[in-house]
Amino acid sequence: MRKVYSMRLPHRSSSRGSGVCPMLRRALVFAVALMAWPAAVPTPAAATAPEAGSAIVVSTTALDIRSCPRPDCAISATAPLGAEVAITGEAIEGFVPVRYQDKVGFVPPLFLASDPGHPPYLVEGAPGCQRVAFLFNIGVGFEPDLGIIETLETEQVPAAMFLMGWWVEQDATLAQRLADDGYLIGSHGYGSTELTTLPDDEVLEDVRHATEAIESAIGRPMDPYFTPYAAAIDDRVRAIVSAQGMLPVAWNVPAADYGPDVTEEAVYSRVMNNMYDGAIVEFHLDAEKSADSTGRALPRIISDLRAQGYQFVTIPEMAQPC
Repeated sequence: MRKVYSMRLPHRSSSRGSGVCPMLRRALVFAVALMAWPAAVPTPAAATAPEAGSAIVVSTTALDIRSCPRPDCAISATAPLGAEVAITGEAIEGFVPVRYQDKVGFVPPLFLASDPGHPPYLVEGAPGCQRVAFLFNIGVGFEPDLGIIETLETEQVPAAMFLMGWWVEQDATLAQRLADDGYLIGSHGYGSTELTTLPDDEVLEDVRHATEAIESAIGRPMDPYFTPYAAAIDDRVRAIVSAQGMLPVAWNVPAADYGPDVTEEAVYSRVMNNMYDGAIVEFHLDAEKSADSTGRALPRIISDLRAQGYQFVTIPEMAQPC
C-alpha cells in the first residue's frame, strides 16, 4: 500500500486537470492516509553488479572510477552520465571492475545498468558495518518541527532532507537553512501527484521543476538523489529520474509519521521493531503531528540505536559497499 499525504495542494503547470475540487481532494487524501501502513515495505531486489560485458553509467552526472575497490582510493578516471563502460570481471568487495576508455578501476554497482530502462536504486546498504541512515521527506504541508533539527544537531546525527518543489517555494528560508547546516538536499518531486500516474513528459516536467525550485532556494546545485511523492515509483519513473543524473532512493523502514493520529510510541516501535544493519529510515519534518510523534521519539531512537552499536551514516555513504 502506498502512503498518500497532502495539506497544501499546489497548482501544476501541466494541462492535466484533477477534476476534483481542492476541499474534496484533501478529504480523500487524508482518508487514504488514515489507512493502516504495513510495518515495513517489502524489500525489492538488491542492486547487483551487471554481468561481464558492457554497461551504461546511470543516476549520476559523473561516476568516479577508483584505482582500488574502496571509496577512499584515488580516482583514476571519471565517466559521464550515459557513458558506456566495459565490465572486466566479478565484483570485489562490492565494487565492480571496469574499463573506461584507456583507464581501469572500480565503481559501485548502483551506478551501472546493462539496461538503462531498468536502473538500480538504493533501498538499503550492504550489511556488515552496522549502519543506519535517516531521511526526511518534506512537503506534507504543516508547520515543520524545528525541534527535530535541534535533536539531529545536538546528537550529531547526519540526515538527508528531500524537499518538494512546491514546499520550497513556500518556505525558501528553511530550505536555505537546511542547506547551510550541511544536510544533504535531495528532491521529493514538485507536486502532490503520484508520478506513476503521469505520462513520461509530465514526469520529466515534475522532476525538472522540482530541481529548479530547490536550486533557486538553496543557491547551489541540489544533491543528486530523489525520493518519490507517496512512495509511488516504478521502473519507468526510475528510468526517467536516473537519466537526469539522480539516484532513486527508497527505504524499508518507514516511520509512517505523516497522519493525524500518529503517536510517539507508534513511531518508536515501528522504527525499532524493523531495524536492521543497512536500513534506511524514512521520517517527515512537517507532518501534522511531527512535533508530538517523531519529535519526541527521535531522541529515544538515536540513543537506543547507539546502544546497539549502530553507526549513523549519510545516504551517499550507504550507497557505497560496506
